[in-house]
Amino acid sequence: MLDRIEITNFATIEHMAFDLGSSLNIITGETGSGKSVLVQAISTALGDRADISMIRNGTDKALIQVVGHIGEEDVIISRELLRSGKSVAKLNGEIVSLAKLREFCSEFVDIHGQYDNQQVLDPENHILITDSYNHGSIELELAKLSDLYKRYHEVKREYDQLLRSESESRRQQDFYQFEFDYIDNLDLQPGEDDELREQLDLMRNSERIYEAVAGSYSKLTDDPSVLSVLGSCMNQLQGIASYSEELGELSESFSELYYSLEDISSNLRNTSESINFSEDEIDLVSSRLSAIEDAKRKYNMSIEEIIAYKEELDGKLGIIHNLDDEKKRLTELIDKRYSELEAQAEVVSNIRKANAASLEREMVKELQDLAFANSEFKIEITRQDDISDLGYDGVEFLISTNPGEPLRPMAKIASGGEISRIMLAFKHIIGSSDSVETMIFDEIDTGISGKTALVVGHKLSEIANHRQILCITHLPQIAASGDDNFSIDKEISEGKSHTVITHLDEAGKLEMLARLISGAPNSSNALEAARELVASVKNKA
Repeated sequence: MLDRIEITNFATIEHMAFDLGSSLNIITGETGSGKSVLVQAISTALGDRADISMIRNGTDKALIQVVGHIGEEDVIISRELLRSGKSVAKLNGEIVSLAKLREFCSEFVDIHGQYDNQQVLDPENHILITDSYNHGSIELELAKLSDLYKRYHEVKREYDQLLRSESESRRQQDFYQFEFDYIDNLDLQPGEDDELREQLDLMRNSERIYEAVAGSYSKLTDDPSVLSVLGSCMNQLQGIASYSEELGELSESFSELYYSLEDISSNLRNTSESINFSEDEIDLVSSRLSAIEDAKRKYNMSIEEIIAYKEELDGKLGIIHNLDDEKKRLTELIDKRYSELEAQAEVVSNIRKANAASLEREMVKELQDLAFANSEFKIEITRQDDISDLGYDGVEFLISTNPGEPLRPMAKIASGGEISRIMLAFKHIIGSSDSVETMIFDEIDTGISGKTALVVGHKLSEIANHRQILCITHLPQIAASGDDNFSIDKEISEGKSHTVITHLDEAGKLEMLARLISGAPNSSNALEAARELVASVKNKA
């Protein structure tokens, strides 16, 4: 429920603050006085798109604050519009996103304007309006339906993507296979290129290496060889090693040197015997290294990366080879999920039809109260070919507002006054089934007057028995029903327009009604008519 509204520097409003009553609040004013500006300011505070052009000329920012409560919990909403183009929304002092503010306010205040009249004429909205009636009975089933709808379309998108990629995959299959075979035939080993490069370097320098190795071996072994000389020295030292510890160590060191050289000599011999390579052997290693280098240049990858690429190709080929199995799996899953979706759509449809039948009965009663004598109202529900996240029902409102006329789609109703009353009937019925405590009606009086306006005023008063209403009107028949009446006016000060609002006492209310009736607030006849109108409204209540 709204308790107080404060507006600063918004269009023609320099500063405005007023407290609202808990029942039927009526705001009246001349054309151009600022009624629409007031509604736009409230809508902006509650999450509508910010229009920076509404910041009052000569100021840097506009501020709208709404104070209220939900149950025992206080609610403070503020919306600040900055000349820079930014806006700041706060909920109970905490900065919040516009989406979060809208979500909160959708359960806090319901604003009804002329746009809602257009919505009720659009058959696409009829299913939403129907489901908002007794919403608790269908809410969980709709959520389950939405989840099944999402899951069905997820697997369907996966299947469609598979079909789209299948032809491309088939075209790529030969290429993938060629690449895989090429790499597979290379039989690459990690680090192989470095090993071959070292081996080829050895082969190409084998003659020089052989000369050095063989020459060293010859010097060690040819007579008189270094080894024979060292062997003779070793034998002599061994013969005297026992005479002192020093001679023993010297003999041992000399023996180690001899046997080390003997090992070196053996290695030199083995190396010289294996170091000769044929041209065929050199060509074989060179060709292998060349093939590897060609592959590395072709893919601009290392050996290890080429091996990983081969594994990737193998995976792609595996998928292609299993396309038929995958299509079969997805087709079966699609059928399963569609069956689940269809079954849940039937559950939702049955609940919806039961709710629609009850809504039809209540609408007929409401329309009769709103001066639609002998009117008929029907919610036509038909099964559609496709299932959406709302099910397979097509919903359209049919109505006959005059005796003897057939039921027709609501979109064919010509009278704006009839549309306003029909929308009021929906708001009365559906509003009582939700938790929104405050309803704002703007232009509810479009296209109506006289007795019908009295009926609308009485209906608003009835709604205000169990929730707060804020209604903008120019009709005295509606204004007379107000529990709290406000007058909105435009004043000129220092060459600038200022919109102000005044809470009217009983005398002020009568003057306001007299002005609406005749344009002359001080006319005795108009004042008497105003008194009779207020008395008539009270008697009807």
